[in-house]
Amino acid sequence: MSLQEYFENTKGMGILATSDSKGIIDTAVYGRPHFIDENNCIFLMADKLSHKNIQKNPKASYAFIQKEGHYTGKRLYLTKTKESDDSALVDEFRREKHGCQEGKDKKTFVVYFQVDSVRPLVGDSAESCSEQADTCPTCMQKSGSTGHMCVPASKKDEKCSWCGAMIPTERHLCNEKVKELAYICNSCGRTAVKAEHLCQPKKIED
Repeated sequence: MSLQEYFENTKGMGILATSDSKGIIDTAVYGRPHFIDENNCIFLMADKLSHKNIQKNPKASYAFIQKEGHYTGKRLYLTKTKESDDSALVDEFRREKHGCQEGKDKKTFVVYFQVDSVRPLVGDSAESCSEQADTCPTCMQKSGSTGHMCVPASKKDEKCSWCGAMIPTERHLCNEKVKELAYICNSCGRTAVKAEHLCQPKKIED
């Protein structure tokens, strides 16, 4: 799963840490970043201390704590690359469709960051882009290129191996595939043909 898919589909709370030129640190609650690609993201920032800090020190870190799961999430290590106060651009990135105004009535900046590294919320190992794509955001275990059934990876124009229909994700079910469902997830209750598609698979007894 890409970082863009992860942050679009995973609910939780984020904290952005910045510091001034003297190293005095500030932390603030922030919404999910908007990802342009795997190496660049955007935050909408009000004209407050966090924004003032990155004018003096472009380095920042963002910790995201998932709503579901125990101590699961991601830490992003960031470097500011540019910003804009264009109101049309700000509106473009607002998450109004998700019910979040993100300080609509206040001076707001679109701030671009380069993603220097990504780490899980708990632990020291850095994740490569391929590892990020193959990690389930629910259980933080390796899930393969198709993802787990709780958050499956997009298959776009792939065909179902059973009925030949074009399918968006592994959640697709058809009469022939249903006959081969062999595992159930002890976490979410979803079923799958293969155990690797579930976070906590259990063999379905005949």
